[in-house]
Amino acid sequence: MSTFGDLERALASLYEYRWFIGAGVMVVMAAFLAFGYWKKWHLFLWKHRVRAGLISAPLLVLALWLGWSLGSPLFTNVTVEEEFPFAFTAEVPEGMEREDIEEAMSGIAELDDTVMEAMPSGSTMALESAVMEAMAMMDEAAESNDTAMMDEGMEMMQEAVDNAVEVAEMEEAMDSAGEVAEEAAPAVQVKTGEFKDADAFHQGSGQAIIYRGPDGSHLLRLENLDVTNGPRLHVYLSGHADPGDPGAVRAQGYYDLGRLKGNRGNQNYPLPSDVDVSAYNSVVIYCQPFHVVFSVASLADAG
Repeated sequence: MSTFGDLERALASLYEYRWFIGAGVMVVMAAFLAFGYWKKWHLFLWKHRVRAGLISAPLLVLALWLGWSLGSPLFTNVTVEEEFPFAFTAEVPEGMEREDIEEAMSGIAELDDTVMEAMPSGSTMALESAVMEAMAMMDEAAESNDTAMMDEGMEMMQEAVDNAVEVAEMEEAMDSAGEVAEEAAPAVQVKTGEFKDADAFHQGSGQAIIYRGPDGSHLLRLENLDVTNGPRLHVYLSGHADPGDPGAVRAQGYYDLGRLKGNRGNQNYPLPSDVDVSAYNSVVIYCQPFHVVFSVASLADAG
């Protein structure tokens, strides 16, 4: 597929003339169809329509599939908006995962602190309500000597206890996360860069920022990203400061952070612990099928 990428790069300079080229292609196609009609090719195809259909149908399906999968990203945009992760600035307590902190802190952010102070805990309220309902059912069952209702009441009682335990565990996790949030150190910007156009067709803007958390972990955040969409775009870290072609992207080492979540918006990409941030000098939006550089952000040490 690199051949298509070479062709795309070669034709990128013609992008500004795309409307004239498109009109010319339409004229040529119309002339070709008129010539075929004059030569009565349509009569030949109609005479052999079964054979022509068997041959052309699979080719048409393949062409439509390739055209849609490879061409549709050029006409669509995907916006992904992610908040800066809560847990990135937190020290992870023993026995908890960073994902647990993120979930609990997200829950805290959605709650009204005033209401929480005025109300008893959720686990207590849930347990009291369910127990009262179950006891009422059991009393009614005892009066009517209904064994089935008695069993149902016992099941409700057990379910209420189980649910209360789960809620209590979540509240405990949220309390721990809240304590972590109060003691969290701010994330530090390590490297920053601005995305720029690769050529007249492949355009990009926005910021690439690498943060270091208090535990030494790193996060790449793309902010206000707006890049030309394309098929299977990936986010690369490259050792080259300003790579303009696939060879330059790989020449000094690179790391693939996976698929670009969206060609617009604000997005987070956690860096594995084995990635040496100091070894990479640019963030590259890279089209894997065609091996084309869509946009580059040269990284500089944050002041």
